[in-house]
Amino acid sequence: MDKRIAFHLILVVLGYALPVVAQNKKVNAETQVQSVTVYLSGAQVFRSGSVTVPAGRSEIILDGISSDIEQQSIQVEMEGDLTILAVGMRKNFLDEKTLREEVKQLEVKRDGIQEQIDRQNKMLEIYKQEENMLVKNQAIAGTSVVLKPAELKASLDFQRTRLEEVLAKQLEIQKMVKDLAKEKDKIVLQLQELNQRKNEAINEVYALTEAARPVQTKLTASYVVKKAGWYPTYTVRVKDIGSPLELQFNANVYQSSGEKWKEVKVALSSGNPNTNNEKPSIEPWYLRFIDPSVRYSPMPAFGGNAALMGRVVDDKGAPIANASVIIKGSSSGVVSDADGIFRLSNVVPGTELVVSSLGYESRSITAVKGFLTVPLDLSSSALQEVVVMGYAAGSVASDEPQRNVSTTTMKSKPVTVTTVYQPTTTRFDISQPYTIEADGKVNIIEVKRVTMAAQYEYYAAPKLDEAAYLTAKVVNWQEFDLLAGEAGLIYEGSFLGKSYLDPASQGDTLKLSLGKDDGVIVKRKLINEYREKKMIGSNKKDTRAYELLVRNNKPVPISLVLQDQLPIATSKDIEVDDTEYKGGKLDEETRVVTWNINLAQRQEQKYTIKFSVKYPRDKTLQLD
Repeated sequence: MDKRIAFHLILVVLGYALPVVAQNKKVNAETQVQSVTVYLSGAQVFRSGSVTVPAGRSEIILDGISSDIEQQSIQVEMEGDLTILAVGMRKNFLDEKTLREEVKQLEVKRDGIQEQIDRQNKMLEIYKQEENMLVKNQAIAGTSVVLKPAELKASLDFQRTRLEEVLAKQLEIQKMVKDLAKEKDKIVLQLQELNQRKNEAINEVYALTEAARPVQTKLTASYVVKKAGWYPTYTVRVKDIGSPLELQFNANVYQSSGEKWKEVKVALSSGNPNTNNEKPSIEPWYLRFIDPSVRYSPMPAFGGNAALMGRVVDDKGAPIANASVIIKGSSSGVVSDADGIFRLSNVVPGTELVVSSLGYESRSITAVKGFLTVPLDLSSSALQEVVVMGYAAGSVASDEPQRNVSTTTMKSKPVTVTTVYQPTTTRFDISQPYTIEADGKVNIIEVKRVTMAAQYEYYAAPKLDEAAYLTAKVVNWQEFDLLAGEAGLIYEGSFLGKSYLDPASQGDTLKLSLGKDDGVIVKRKLINEYREKKMIGSNKKDTRAYELLVRNNKPVPISLVLQDQLPIATSKDIEVDDTEYKGGKLDEETRVVTWNINLAQRQEQKYTIKFSVKYPRDKTLQLD
């Protein structure tokens, strides 16, 4: 081959090789999490930093990134005279290998310490046996052996000296075992942290760039993580029925993405990036004859039954992963995710569910609308293994059981929150930075406190429950941007239990049930002198009358809605007549009678409802 041709080929090869070498240039960019937008399910993380991009093609690498990323959500932006050619995510195998080696070294060290502890415990047993022998040898009285005084003294001196040595050795070994156990506990905690990091901070985001010259630039990146979210809870406080209603709106934020959100700006969005954003389309509706011999499953109503969502936690409020949530009497169910969250679709309210997890006592719950928090108690066999973890100063994580979260005031003064209205969602921007650990535990952020002018009214249906329930009606409630959530009720300083606030089911007036008030007495009793049964030919006629008593023991006047009902005939053989309900208003369709009552303080009033039912004498009706 001609030397000039060969030299030219070498140059051509080098010319192609040089750009390949340039593509392999890797630059690590130091970034920090600056802010997060937490959705009802998921969160968008925003990082920023600066980096010097060399000339040519480079890989700008952001390491220590969560493995819980929605890959299509990754966005990277850089300023200056450069081009971003591609963005992606991959696992950092070098970090993973280093992590595995570190775990292995700690496991070997832990096992070595355990071996020392076992050896020292064996030595302790030997010394205890020697102690027992020395004590027994001192009991020489009553034996046939006769010792001279000098021999007896020498024997006792020896035994006493040796016993002191043995006891000293035992104390020394016990101290050594205690120190070794402390050292082992530290290693176990390190291993727990490292094992938690196996699937957390070993990923990296990369951006392939091309620049004509070196560029010093600001870098911003964002991505969506799935193992995060928030849900609202409320505390409703009523000082008395003459005062406005106070409502505290709390956000319960959690995340186990693998990244610690340290002193970051937090925004809470009512959106959910995991929902289907495709608009529905109506298909043609064809009518066909049905074969009665074939059993058909009816199509569910549009949207079906509401999905049930909840969280399984332990008695400290920490999430329980892989807990089973089963519809009782069936094999249908789901398991909770790493954050204890579970979702069941098309569950009819009132369905009984069984929640269970290994090491915890099973619990039955009733499906209701909204978000459920299900605390499980440790089983008796697992109580010996409970480890109580504390929180560092400045943490806002709650160590209380979740069933008490909605009634706990975390701060005496709420932080400043800006509400931002977007086309399909509402966002609450929290002014104060927060630190949220990647441990899945709930962090309570107070979003707002509002004072609402409310109209208070009592409701009583003594046929069902001889109690008066206080209700509150709030107009113009839409301006407070409330979401559906559990509400803890505090009335006159006492915790009354929980209710559920569902703005989607409300009209122009928000109605809240605040629970029973023992200061209002309600009774219903059968009036015997009106009770009679007559035979009229082939029919019999039963007459019933009930006295309804309401008494206001409170020091202020109240308004009360009292309801009872008249029976409805379902056959032409049944007749309902002789009805009386003085002062009440009858709903002709439901036959419900309503009295609107104003009661002064310490006042009592009585009302009567009466009816007669005629039906065939050979039939039986349930009238009580």
